[in-house]
Amino acid sequence: MCVQRARWSCVLFGLLLAAAAPPLPAGDLAGNCRLANQPAATLLVPYFEVDLANPAGRTTLLSVNNAAPRPTLARLVLWTDWGVPTLAFDIYLTGYDVQTLNLRDVFNGSLPLTGPGLSPNGPLSEPGTGFPGCSGSSAQVRAVNNRQQLSLRAAHTGQPLPNSQSLCASSARPGSSIVVGYITVDAVNRCTGTSFMTTANTPADPLYFAKGGTGLASDVNALWGDVFYLDSQHNQAMSQPAITVLADASFFNPGDYTFYGRYDNFDSRDDRMPLSSMYYVRFFNGGPFSGGTDLLVWRDNRSAEANPLPCGSSPSWAAPGEEQLVIFDEQENAGALNQPNAFPLTTQRVSVGGQAIPAQPHFGWLMLDLWHADGTHAQGWVGSLLTASGRFASGHEALRADDLCNFGP
Repeated sequence: MCVQRARWSCVLFGLLLAAAAPPLPAGDLAGNCRLANQPAATLLVPYFEVDLANPAGRTTLLSVNNAAPRPTLARLVLWTDWGVPTLAFDIYLTGYDVQTLNLRDVFNGSLPLTGPGLSPNGPLSEPGTGFPGCSGSSAQVRAVNNRQQLSLRAAHTGQPLPNSQSLCASSARPGSSIVVGYITVDAVNRCTGTSFMTTANTPADPLYFAKGGTGLASDVNALWGDVFYLDSQHNQAMSQPAITVLADASFFNPGDYTFYGRYDNFDSRDDRMPLSSMYYVRFFNGGPFSGGTDLLVWRDNRSAEANPLPCGSSPSWAAPGEEQLVIFDEQENAGALNQPNAFPLTTQRVSVGGQAIPAQPHFGWLMLDLWHADGTHAQGWVGSLLTASGRFASGHEALRADDLCNFGP
């Protein structure tokens, strides 16, 4: 049953019950969230994967770029599909700088070395080069040693962590060599070095944010980037912009829903604009796209829980379900899944036409309402990857159909 609230999903659900739907409320067409691909204080890479057993297999490339003429310091954090932070390090960007990473290198223990003394166009005399906590010419990034490398791989493949043998940090995938997760990149005010398997100096740290960007995290909207999903073995590569999350200290009040609100008790001190919760996305399972359509879906689990758990258990928030998932064919025929639970994790790759989304038409579009099934409002993000086996591939972001800037916690 559709929850009685001003949601487009309620209107769309009515298409299944009546021949004519009422007009959309004017308020649903307006929005004061600045959700666009523009310089921001936070970047979200909503999904990554690397096949560690196959050097020619899947990997994820990303760039972190500085849109400002002055130096900017960024902190990159890897998270598992349970939302557990595993590795965090600083990236120093000179004016208009770009830093590229292949996550295969990161999981093999190689982290980028950045700093004003290491950039050919960033001499130590450059105005504004200094950030507290940095070590002169570098951002104090240290390599991942062999023990940490094993733990990092275990954390992102759902295996027991080597130092505990009883704790896991992500969903179980027995025998899998593919690490998965998501990434956040925040503008920050000082260097804090490399953090490993801890919430300290990550967004899950209660001291990370302070109103107005005066904590470790900054409100400087200067970051942009992109992400590439590469599979050389199958001649496929797809790219999308990194998701930009703007900061605006003057917009939010305590109790407002924000991007990182789950970590600061929704007191709005992170100042970050929330993402949308409803998305429209096309799918193709045939014709030129013989490889079908996969959805990349990131969800706000709305929990501050960010530590490993006993293996065999699940986070308290796991499998939140979706408010609605409606499948449309190209003749406007619609069908809603009953009690959908297609996206049970914080991040996942799900095939359209598989068990989770058993789409009957070969071509059409999906309406995804990512509020939790119990009616709890929650942000998310949806993208699609379309493939023609061994020939070409395409990727794009789904249409954002709402905003959550006017919602409380």
